[in-house]
Amino acid sequence: QQFDGGRMAAVHIVVHLFLAFVRLWAADGQQFDGVVRPVEDGSYEAYMIPPNVSNHASFLEILPSGDLVLAWFSGAGEGTSNCSIVVTKLLEGSELWPEAIPVSWRVGFSNQNPVLLRDSKTGLLYLFHSQQPASGGEELAHIWMLHSTDEGVTWSTPTLLFDANGIFDRNRIILSLTGSWVYPLYYSLDTDYSVMFITANQVDWSAYPVQGSDNLIQPSVIRPESNQPYLLAFFRDEQQGFIYNATSSDDGVTWSTPTPTLLPNNNAAIQATVLNSGNIALVFNPTHNERYPIRIALSMDQGKTWPYYRDIDTGLPGSELSYPSILQSPDGFIHVSYTYNRQTIKYVKFMEDWIIG
Repeated sequence: QQFDGGRMAAVHIVVHLFLAFVRLWAADGQQFDGVVRPVEDGSYEAYMIPPNVSNHASFLEILPSGDLVLAWFSGAGEGTSNCSIVVTKLLEGSELWPEAIPVSWRVGFSNQNPVLLRDSKTGLLYLFHSQQPASGGEELAHIWMLHSTDEGVTWSTPTLLFDANGIFDRNRIILSLTGSWVYPLYYSLDTDYSVMFITANQVDWSAYPVQGSDNLIQPSVIRPESNQPYLLAFFRDEQQGFIYNATSSDDGVTWSTPTPTLLPNNNAAIQATVLNSGNIALVFNPTHNERYPIRIALSMDQGKTWPYYRDIDTGLPGSELSYPSILQSPDGFIHVSYTYNRQTIKYVKFMEDWIIG
């Protein structure tokens, strides 16, 4: 059957609208529109508008204005060509996450694992990420960086930061007591291990490997007590055993040998933060295999015990609820983002009392 130009154009429009409709709705009926909605249990949730079919590894940062910035990688799939870093921002007082915009991409390469840092000294918002050749393997990854001078509206051209093969990031940069950056990284090589990169001027970096961290990666570093050089790091276990931890008494230069906690790990990312109350919150999958449910746990004794916990999202068999990011705003809300079945990124917020129940 032959179609004239007008009818063919109409067909294309209908197909485009149908595909857009499919992209904005999950198989379970959730609407991917970025709108923050209240949930019956007292929390709030939103599902990001997915820029592409595969979305993973989100990261949250808060700005002095109270705005929240959310970054993740989006493309045809992890490790595919032109997989890009995308960014969206929730304005203070708003209930809508706008559609994310791509800020770093490269044909023939896959950009992954964004890390955001708002530098209070310069007012710059930094974005770091890994980059590897498409389908080339993690052992060829490097770290790239870019920055924004207007709180994430526009971004600089990405530049290469670390060219050592196999280097990856995932978790938050923290400040030392002297103002240096402590950047937790890891190498994905024959044997993976973690390393802390520290810089006082953002130009000259020193690397401090975490001894005994073979197969323990993606360290999440926190300072349990302000103005103290004691740091605590939690590690993902590639052998699917338990979350490990290690301590530093000299602001991240040297570390104890990591030891297992009682919290299970499924060889997937975790992230910790210190809450306004002084308690530690940790988000993870409480399994040795599956990437669901996703859970938040509270410790009142610097990570020794975790008496309170609650599943943020229980998921369904076969779900992927993974790679969380967490922070707390001054108003007390705890904000968490995570991968939602690779279809999109889900955002939730709640108060600390919500965890305790």
